[in-house]
Amino acid sequence: MSLNDEERTTVVRLQLEKAHANFDQIALLSEAGYWDNVANRLYYALFHAVSALLISDGHNVGSHRGAVGAFGQNYVTTGIFTIEEGKHYSRLQGLRE
Repeated sequence: MSLNDEERTTVVRLQLEKAHANFDQIALLSEAGYWDNVANRLYYALFHAVSALLISDGHNVGSHRGAVGAFGQNYVTTGIFTIEEGKHYSRLQGLRE
């Protein structure tokens, strides 16, 4: 799916809003001791932030697993993010499942 600049900007903004909303929920869930839900919300905050990054750079995001792969290929192997950061994202994706 090809987006024009205005559409891309809108989708990126919405993805970042979702990331922030999920991140805001983490504090509440951790105070209540819902650690499984904390991990879930942390993953989704990261998924939406990574999706925003990928979309902003013109990459397609088709699935959760695809986003992890695209993140690794486009940002970890190129040195923009560290291998350890890529592993953290992968581990969180695994926890979500």
